[in-house]
Parts: sequence; structure tokens; C-alpha cells
Amino acid sequence: MSHGIFREIERLIEYIPIEIDTYGIGKLATNTFIDSRYNFKDIDRIATRLGILEIGKNTVSVRDIIKLLNKFLKDAEIEELVESPRRYREIQNSVSGIPLKSLLFDFCLSALVGDTFDAKLFLTHSLYLTGLRRQLVILLSAIINDSALVKNDNDVREMLTLLALLSEPNNIDVYFDINREGFHTRYNTYLKEIGKLSKYNNYYNTPLPKISQGKNKI
Repeated sequence: MSHGIFREIERLIEYIPIEIDTYGIGKLATNTFIDSRYNFKDIDRIATRLGILEIGKNTVSVRDIIKLLNKFLKDAEIEELVESPRRYREIQNSVSGIPLKSLLFDFCLSALVGDTFDAKLFLTHSLYLTGLRRQLVILLSAIINDSALVKNDNDVREMLTLLALLSEPNNIDVYFDINREGFHTRYNTYLKEIGKLSKYNNYYNTPLPKISQGKNKI
């Protein structure tokens, strides 16, 4: 995915009625659902070029945007999801060994297990510390406000899993539970979601991640 493509996706998000609080966290407006359709002006034929709309159609839904994100997130990198890649690199280089992208990763894991409180916390930190794109934050926060949607909708869970894959830190030892001799529940849930993608969509040909050994690079 490129910055140009994501800028165009952001323009589509602006047409979805989302209420935003003072912290930049959003929720879908009353009577707004994932499949609700909203009119928009495709002046530059954005949606047509991106492949979500046929020529002549002028409505878009949250699901359209999620499916579009899922299409491009497979090849995306964390720096493509931040407002300023240069600022992201500067901040990352100024902190001691802490991968900023792990904030987004922890958001995804929290959301996948239904912990909305923690998910909002990590998402807010991702917005202000990593510079995650504001429209993406607004969309993600609106989606996780609906716990039933996150739990049951395959498109939503695929998006969260793809975001987790691109933001997973190299050192995953912190997700290992010594007492249980295995991964924490959140990480286990994430591994199961990867398995679903591998099985049904044939996205990945690499083995599931294993516990890292020793010191890793960020």
C-alpha cells in the first residue's frame, strides 16, 4: 500500500457519520451500521479506481472501506499508516528499544478479545505517540465500540488481524505466560485468527510466529 492510496481511502471515511470526542476517539452515529450506505461525491473517481464501486454508483459503507483496507493492508508497512513517517522514525530512534508499533499491535489484540477499554487506551496512545493516521483512528475506534460487531464480523476481524501482522514487534517474549507455559490468551486468539486467514484465504505461506530467542531488533 502507498501513502497515496491511503489518502484516498481516508477521503471515503469522511463520508461516514462518526461522532468524535475531544480525544479523537469516535463512534458510529445513531442508526449508523456497518452496512449502511451513504452518498458521496466521487469527483476524482476515487472509489472506482480503488475497485470498490462500479462506475455510476455514488454510495459507500463502512464495510466497503473495511474490505478495501483488507485488500491493501496485506502488503502495507507501519510507516504507511502514520501521518509523518519521518516523525515516526525520529521518535522511534529517540526511545530506548521500545517499538512504537507495538501500541497498534496491543490495540489489535485487545480488540480481538473484546477488551474495549484497553483497545481504546492503546489506540489513543497510537494516535498521539506514533502519529497513526487520524481518519484510521476514527474508523477503528468507531468499529470497536460495537463489541458484537468485533466478535462476530469476519471482515472486521480480518482487518484487525492484518493490522496486527504488520505491527507485531520482533520480540514477542512479553506475550508468553510462564505460569501457563504458553502464550497469553490475547496472543493465542491472534494466532487463531492468523490460522483462519491462512486456511480460508491462502494469504500466508509462512509458518505461524514462534517465541523469539534472545535480543531482537525493533
